[in-house]
Amino acid sequence: MHSTTPHDEHWPPVGAGRWTRWWGYLARWLLFGLVVSVFSPVDEGPEPWWQLKLIQAVVGLLFGLACALVFTPLENALNTPRVPWKSWALVVATWLVVKVVFVSVLAILG
Repeated sequence: MHSTTPHDEHWPPVGAGRWTRWWGYLARWLLFGLVVSVFSPVDEGPEPWWQLKLIQAVVGLLFGLACALVFTPLENALNTPRVPWKSWALVVATWLVVKVVFVSVLAILG
């Protein structure tokens, strides 16, 4: 008898492929994006304070998601032995690239 349930059939086996450790990386990047954005200062404006904090939280979560989508395949392709300095280099590179893209998109959107 097959041990997987019907709803698990579309998931790749754990520990294999480009998206290995995806859920762990996703959780860490989402937490990072949320904490960094929520603890940023809020500019005074016509909107209530809580509304601006909510917008910051959503943008932070989107930033974390984008970082996880970039970092996971890079880590699994370029650092299969999980050398710590390579992982940290990929973390910094991922943060930098995604931050530049986010700031550029926000600047274009106004």
